[in-house]
Amino acid sequence: MTLLPVVLAALVALAAPGAAAERQGADLFAGYSFAQIGDVGRHGGNAALGFDLFGPIDGFVDASAHWGSSEGVSLSDVTLMAGPGVRFGHRGRTVFFVRVLAGLVRDRASITVLDVDISESHSGFGLLAGGGVDVPITQTLAVRAQADYLLWNPGQGEVNCLAIGCPTGDSDWASGFRASAGIVFRFGVAP
Repeated sequence: MTLLPVVLAALVALAAPGAAAERQGADLFAGYSFAQIGDVGRHGGNAALGFDLFGPIDGFVDASAHWGSSEGVSLSDVTLMAGPGVRFGHRGRTVFFVRVLAGLVRDRASITVLDVDISESHSGFGLLAGGGVDVPITQTLAVRAQADYLLWNPGQGEVNCLAIGCPTGDSDWASGFRASAGIVFRFGVAP
């Protein structure tokens, strides 16, 4: 699994020359998000900022939070990621994007017994890779659909690993998929 980030970063780098030379400005996204981590589906929200960085390379900052439960264990996760990507298309029209982000994943598993909350949480390094499409509504508003693959190291947390279905040990990684949909507000460069 250590090859995946390298391959995705290479794809973004190779796609960069094909990206439109037009500056996209910045966009702010907010919407509903669903994450499937192991056998557990989690509902939540996603917010992201995309902006011109240099040349055809854009910067992305992404945050999401999800909640779910499995066999009486309450599960939650928060991701804070940033990294490069490429946006294809013309501002005011349909825009596609791909990106590879890295950052923090904080997961928490808890169980309540007689009004006592027993929980374990862990913060670790994570990678998020994927893409999406923005379909315009007006010059400054668009609808976005995106999908991402999440890979992170949940650490030695036995409760977390049992809850999300990952193997245990120091070097084990967990993974999942995330899909989001919502509204994009575009600002910055004039259309």
